Amino acid sequence: MNFKIALMYHDVYHFDVKESGFQNVGAIPYKITSQEFERQINIIAKYCESRQIDKNQVALTFDDGGESFHSIIAPILEKQGFKGYFFITTGFIGRQGFMNKEQIIDLYNQGHYIGAHSHTHPKNISELSSAEIETEWSKSVETLNNIISGKIKTASIPGGFYSEQNRIALKQNGIELVFTSIPTTKTKHYTDNQDIIGRFTIKKSTKSETVLQLVNNNLVKQIYELIKWRGLAMIRYLLGNNYYRLREILLKIHKS
Repeated sequence: MNFKIALMYHDVYHFDVKESGFQNVGAIPYKITSQEFERQINIIAKYCESRQIDKNQVALTFDDGGESFHSIIAPILEKQGFKGYFFITTGFIGRQGFMNKEQIIDLYNQGHYIGAHSHTHPKNISELSSAEIETEWSKSVETLNNIISGKIKTASIPGGFYSEQNRIALKQNGIELVFTSIPTTKTKHYTDNQDIIGRFTIKKSTKSETVLQLVNNNLVKQIYELIKWRGLAMIRYLLGNNYYRLREILLKIHKS
């Protein structure tokens, strides 16, 4: 599938961010209200319909496995004729705020795509040993395959920490389509029949107008990539492990 763009969402909530998914300070900025989410999906749908764009060319992806995938997100997508890519952290299945097996099966039966998002959602999966990376993905893929009684073929990298080791481990576990957090519309094709897809992150602070511009305007995408990703990559490189400590401090200050 050649995507026009891939958007990365996380949890959606009605009244309280605690309704679904992870509750650490790093997760909160990625949670958006159901009203805003539905507004964005409606805008994307109208754009596709007005331009006669196949809605399958817009990959709407969701990370972590929060309960809102089933209760809020899927019904809104289905109303506008979209199918979602739902990436699940399998070690949290059935826990408070996360989907259970029956909900995952229901999403799969409705035609949505079920994918892996690691087993434990480590802080930086690329810093793990090769054996640990393999375990994260093999457990995640095996768990989901057993739940849907089939074979999943998609995955997304937790935290955006893509690496060649992760790619190889995913391929060895049958994953053909890997979504990263790199904001680009370029697809990287590998000779072993695996594709790497970049995504544009949607946060609580992202306005509906920005979402439409991302879907519609190549120049906006390029600027977004330059500022949001390449700048962040440089900061990560310069700060090293201190980046995570500083990030948590800033998030706590912002929350307070």
